[in-house]
Amino acid sequence: MSNPVYARVLGPLTLALDNRNATPTAQKQRQLLALLLIRHSTVVPVTTLIEELWNDDPPRSAITVVQTYVLGIRKKMAHYLEVDQGEIADRYLRTWSKGYMFDAQDCVLDVRDYRTMTDAARCALTAGDDLRAVDLFTAAEALWTGPALLDVECGLPLSAELSHLEQVRLTDLELRIEAQLRLGRYREVCPDLARLTAEQPLHERLQAYYMYALCRSGRRHRALESYHEFARSLQRELGLDPCVKLRRLHSDILNASDESVTLMLERRHAGYLIGWQAGAERSATPA
Repeated sequence: MSNPVYARVLGPLTLALDNRNATPTAQKQRQLLALLLIRHSTVVPVTTLIEELWNDDPPRSAITVVQTYVLGIRKKMAHYLEVDQGEIADRYLRTWSKGYMFDAQDCVLDVRDYRTMTDAARCALTAGDDLRAVDLFTAAEALWTGPALLDVECGLPLSAELSHLEQVRLTDLELRIEAQLRLGRYREVCPDLARLTAEQPLHERLQAYYMYALCRSGRRHRALESYHEFARSLQRELGLDPCVKLRRLHSDILNASDESVTLMLERRHAGYLIGWQAGAERSATPA
């Protein structure tokens, strides 16, 4: 088989070669495959697969049923990918003494590519190369075609994996936005931050980024409006006030003049928000 298998979890579950779709249709087979792909190239114990499929109420024949699901996945892969089931067992869905592993060495797997690109982006940040970091983070984000495994029912192990993946994704978004703000791309990042603050209405750091970007884009009135919207949401949902730093950011924006607001933001807030100090050299002209 010369062409690679394509496996995708950053959106709908997909397993395919060219236009031949080998994705299981049975729900529990989809759950099993999804967990193996998320934990690709590591052995997933049979006990974990059983927990995923039946939580704490498995049937007595659970181990046998898991074996049947694995054989069903292999059979469908072999049929649609036009290879023998033995090759599938040797190269892809492999059996170990106490579990199974999806070996992704010969696959194009979106979640692995995502982690590879974001790791490289973090290395670029460490080296001070914000331009490369933004490009890599942006390319990694493009691999997502929707919420991860949006068409798969999830048990406890898979839900935990998706929660971790979503937190990693949010952190990567924050790092990309920080880099864009250091590059002076204030107008460019505002639409992203409008969407993200709507999706994460109680996230104080995203709100601070948004206020900072709006203010640096010449939209100080909108930065103040967004703070009041956020404060009302926080009070309504949690009965809390914004943190001290966010309140101070709001107060400083409110009290600064149009002429002094940029210098104030750079001196008092850029350091802790985006890791940038007033007077530092940047490699792009502010938008």
